[in-house]
Amino acid sequence: MLKKFGIIVALCIFVVGCSSLKFAYGFVKTMVRERVETYLDIGENDVLALEAEISKLVSWHRAEMLPQYAVFLESQAQLAEGSGWNRAQIDEMITMLRVMIKDTSQGSATYIANVLANHTSKPKVNHIQAAMDRVLSKRRELYDEPLADQIDAAVDKAVTNFERIFGTLTEYQIAIISEHKMQMYDPKGGWLDWRDKRQQDLVRFLRTDPLVLDIENYVKVALTTPEKIVGQTYRYRVDEWWNKQAALLFNLMTSLDTEQRQTLAINLRGYAVDMVELANKP
Repeated sequence: MLKKFGIIVALCIFVVGCSSLKFAYGFVKTMVRERVETYLDIGENDVLALEAEISKLVSWHRAEMLPQYAVFLESQAQLAEGSGWNRAQIDEMITMLRVMIKDTSQGSATYIANVLANHTSKPKVNHIQAAMDRVLSKRRELYDEPLADQIDAAVDKAVTNFERIFGTLTEYQIAIISEHKMQMYDPKGGWLDWRDKRQQDLVRFLRTDPLVLDIENYVKVALTTPEKIVGQTYRYRVDEWWNKQAALLFNLMTSLDTEQRQTLAINLRGYAVDMVELANKP
């Protein structure tokens, strides 16, 4: 819940088309509220405070983070138009992306803490725990499907997302994605076990009736250095996941033809322009 609430604004830019970014961003408040309401018991007395914190979160994100995203995407557009990427540049791209996600998470911690501070009573914490268990159980049901179907669904989703920025992929490029998914797919849902540990620790923490500042500090740790909560093995696994994503991107982006690179440059620059306009919007 924390991670979804903290970075949903940042990640939404990767799942919409270039021409619809400004339109989609207008619905960010609704997206965040719906995500929050999945887990929190929002009563009549909570609505105004919740709306205020979401508004402040989105305003902060628009002013502070969107300009950083714009610079990042413009730099990638220039590489697409130029000589392309070597592996070192792909690794640098991933590093920059991870830094921006971390900055987004840290910056959102204040707003998340202000919301959670109104949800530390026993009934509200019980509600959070039940909601988390319910969502986790629903996610685990996906692993009851035949493994081949799970992998096919993951490949289809990845292809759709990449084609939004690269244009139509070739059979070779789809095969790259398919091979990556087959190597990386976790048929036992191990990530969900880590998620469960993090969620249970959040519940444990909220039951201590913490102060707002304590909650903010906890949120920063939970979002940026969760290994302090669930153990260093988690960090190893996350770093491995990012390394594999870097390898996938290198293989894909070095296979792009001229038309695909032009499409990528146009889309990335379109995102960047939209972000600058949104950041400067009164």
